[in-house]
Amino acid sequence: MTTPPATPPSTIEKIETGVPGLDILTYGGVPRGRATLITGKSGTCKSILGLQIAAHQAQLGRPALLLTAEEEPDDFRITGNALGLNVSDLCERRLLHIANVATPMEGPTMVLGEFDVTGLIHRIEQAVRQYQIQVLVLDSTTALFSHPTSQAELRAQFFQLIYALRRLSLTAIIISEAPSDYGPLTTLGVEDFVCDMVLVLRNVIDGERRRRSLEVHKYRRSPHYKGQFPCTMTSRGLTVFPLDAQGRERVRPTERYSSGIPGLDAMNNGGWIRDAIVLVRGPSGSGKTTLAGMYARAGALRGERVIYYGFEETKLMLLRNFGSLGMAMEEFEQAGNLRVVCRYPEATSPEDMLVDIRNGLDQFRPSLVVLDSISSVEHSTSPLGFRQFMIGLASLLREHGRSALLIETVSAIDDPKVEAPFLSTIPDVILLLDHRWQGKHRLRTIRVHKMRGSAHDMEEHVLTIVPGGLRVDPLARD
Repeated sequence: MTTPPATPPSTIEKIETGVPGLDILTYGGVPRGRATLITGKSGTCKSILGLQIAAHQAQLGRPALLLTAEEEPDDFRITGNALGLNVSDLCERRLLHIANVATPMEGPTMVLGEFDVTGLIHRIEQAVRQYQIQVLVLDSTTALFSHPTSQAELRAQFFQLIYALRRLSLTAIIISEAPSDYGPLTTLGVEDFVCDMVLVLRNVIDGERRRRSLEVHKYRRSPHYKGQFPCTMTSRGLTVFPLDAQGRERVRPTERYSSGIPGLDAMNNGGWIRDAIVLVRGPSGSGKTTLAGMYARAGALRGERVIYYGFEETKLMLLRNFGSLGMAMEEFEQAGNLRVVCRYPEATSPEDMLVDIRNGLDQFRPSLVVLDSISSVEHSTSPLGFRQFMIGLASLLREHGRSALLIETVSAIDDPKVEAPFLSTIPDVILLLDHRWQGKHRLRTIRVHKMRGSAHDMEEHVLTIVPGGLRVDPLARD
């Protein structure tokens, strides 16, 4: 069980959005009885976010009205049902109402006279009286105010609309189009001035991929997380990653568990500390994946649940290679103690991988997690994307209280250029594997670089691949 971060005092009442991660960024959700603006370019998931919030409020028994000026109501129903939001059921129970306020007429359309929002306000007032509406989503003001008009008149009409919504005590979600990712917040240029909170969604090209982000641009009378935070579309809608380790009610007393290698346990003063993140760093061929396999197998032998994420080999090849070393894994999979998930990072995104890992932690509830290797993730994204992935991963592991083994491939142990500066601060333990030629033989070595909260052996030891995995022995000194 987790607890939310300490919430700074706020002078306004909030309602939770139900969007994973968003309520953390906003310290509780959107302002009740006030207007929130969601803005961004096309393809940033503005409409999905609005639909998620409306459906969540309806599920909680707060009748919601979604007024669309761009899509047909049936399109929202189909989308919401596909995302598991039960939109059709909510509509049948009259908890969610979806209506089109800008249905085009057949043939040419002529606009005469001054534009006036009075008719729209009357329609909203009628819905409030008839269905006791508490939450309104308007998608979008860009389409609704698309007719030519002066900036002064546009501002006056929008002020009139917002204050009418406030008079009706409606929690309003206003969706608008942005002309660019970084620049004016909306194409109309007036919405952000009168809304109490502004959420900016972006979907920018980062390297060779697009990366989604969400920013709380402003929140009147309330603290909020600052900056852009990664988000992604999942089969359940939009998910935001706060990149912050949520606190647990308590941390378990110091408990040690075996790495699966007796000699390594001796180096670690009796084993690794439970809930620690261990980073195993070394060049190709130094024994990293074999060590990861022994770690996973030892946990399964103890009856623990283990998830092994492989990013460099297919599952069949990985299990075959483990089996050839006398480390058969199939029996643990069949018993339900081990889950092996292999997928190339290039086929997905760092944000989607975090979603998969979160789902694995929530559903399978493993005590041990292996990622082999984080270097593959690093090579498939930008430096910013990798940094956010690692911070998000560490946050998930800390929040769920899980032990983890992370594999990193480097060209040389002592080359500072191969290491992301932030990476050494994330793990609790750093284990260095290396190999060098000693005469005609290759000598593999292992040493503990750091281990928080514990004494440990600082000496270099010999690492040998043997039937059954690895063996650690003291290094002979001349």
